[in-house]
Amino acid sequence: MKKILIVTIIVLLLSVVMISIVAADDGPQGDCPPNWNRHMVSEHNHASHGDHHHVGNDTDRNGDGYICGKHVGKDGKNHVHTDNNIRIKE
Repeated sequence: MKKILIVTIIVLLLSVVMISIVAADDGPQGDCPPNWNRHMVSEHNHASHGDHHHVGNDTDRNGDGYICGKHVGKDGKNHVHTDNNIRIKE
């Protein structure tokens, strides 16, 4: 009886871990406005963008790991950020 209980607990724990891994890799939960670029928050580095201004909010509000960005203004020197919160049509 003790072995069955241990095996059952191990199977349940592995099931929870596998479900969490699969659920975490759902991809983007929303899309960007037309003519905007979606990129991962982890790949967003202010220092690598050179000499331009950052405008908007680069916070990932929906928690999917993505934000939207667009270069605007004269010579594209302003980089506007927003969360990818436009509903994806399925």
